[in-house]
Amino acid sequence: MEAYRARMRKWVTIRRKWERLPSPAWAAGCILLVAVSALFVVWPHLEIVKLGYRLTRLETERARLLEAQRILRVEAATLRQLGRIEAISRGRLGMVFPRPEQVIYVKIIPGSLGDR
Repeated sequence: MEAYRARMRKWVTIRRKWERLPSPAWAAGCILLVAVSALFVVWPHLEIVKLGYRLTRLETERARLLEAQRILRVEAATLRQLGRIEAISRGRLGMVFPRPEQVIYVKIIPGSLGDR
């Protein structure tokens, strides 16, 4: 009889310990809480890394565009040179300076052009 009581006491002790263990829903809730917390820690870091890559790409594109702008400005300055324009007008278009008798002077009276 004493052995039976000892086994029952042991069984009751094991049962009490089992009842103190958290339920599966409690454990799942804790795991979910840890996962969400980790997400809130990792997500901003990933966004910063992604923004860093985008910034690098945009800086590279900006440098490329600035170089293209510089080249275009040099080309525009080259195309605007009067010597080049005169050579094209004389060579390709056959233009010449007018003779003095071909020049017509127009007298402009102040105020005759209206208010500009």
